[in-house]
Amino acid sequence: MIPDEKEVIDIIQNNMTDNLICRALEMRPEEITKFICGLANVEGGYVLIGVERDNGVLKVKGFQLAFDIKTVMDDVSKKLKGKILFEYGHIYVLTKNVFAIKVEKAEQNILIDDMCYCYKNNSIEVCREKKKNSSTLFISYTECDAPIVDIIEKKISEKLQNKVKISRYTGLKYKDSFKMFMDTIQDHDFVLTIVSDTYLRRQACMYEVGEIIKDHHYKDKLLFVVLSEKERKYYEKNAPDKIEADIYKGAASKLEYTRYWKKQYEELEKAMKQINDYEATRQATYDLQVIGQIYRKDIGEFLQFLSDENGKNFQKLYDSDFDELIRWICVR
Repeated sequence: MIPDEKEVIDIIQNNMTDNLICRALEMRPEEITKFICGLANVEGGYVLIGVERDNGVLKVKGFQLAFDIKTVMDDVSKKLKGKILFEYGHIYVLTKNVFAIKVEKAEQNILIDDMCYCYKNNSIEVCREKKKNSSTLFISYTECDAPIVDIIEKKISEKLQNKVKISRYTGLKYKDSFKMFMDTIQDHDFVLTIVSDTYLRRQACMYEVGEIIKDHHYKDKLLFVVLSEKERKYYEKNAPDKIEADIYKGAASKLEYTRYWKKQYEELEKAMKQINDYEATRQATYDLQVIGQIYRKDIGEFLQFLSDENGKNFQKLYDSDFDELIRWICVR
């Protein structure tokens, strides 16, 4: 069977990059096999050949019909071990041909030569065995979003029990140094970030983001959940005025956060000049450096990362009993 044409067109036109692998050109059987295996071992998804991702935007490049598709896909089927469902075919998008493969989620892990692969950020990686000792998970969030974190932490603890140690800064004792604790973020195996409008406007949270970004492997250890107004029902009476983070509404919306932090920088700088006393403004000087780092570099890089990788929707995770989140921790 051929994948649903309308569904494929909708994915491309709306830049729906979740559980999607796209390549301008790739028809090597061994690579296609890994793509299918990786998607089947997570939530399923699509492989689109003739499409590439450019700064979070899906662009149709077209696919040459000269390839012997049947021979390639027959070879792919022979390489896969395990029960797996997928369909493929040619679909025209904006007058250009796209080769689409739709992969269903497998009930059990699919192997290739006794190796297990999993989808990760428009690519595939080997699913490593869990280390014998427990992993560490740091949950980065702002205080007003604690009801969401409570739900996530409870579910992880129920499913993984002593296999993962969870840290969140509200658990610190009074005598502990808040800054010293956040400086250890890079030493955690995983960082789960709960992104809301308030999160993106809090200096402490953006400091955490800065620490994460210093690790050049941070994309492999970071998973983020972007909140929307639909989550308001979980907050009861303590919900902030605005929950949703304006990340996917275009460049202008994202620049509002840069503008916000630039304003914070300018106001603090102005106040320090008015006081004009180094000793009195020593701590403020440090804060000014942190805020400058946030608005000049960290906020832009983090928002671009969110745009490119598309954050996980909390309600979808909740409805699936957080299976994707649990799998993310277990297969690393």
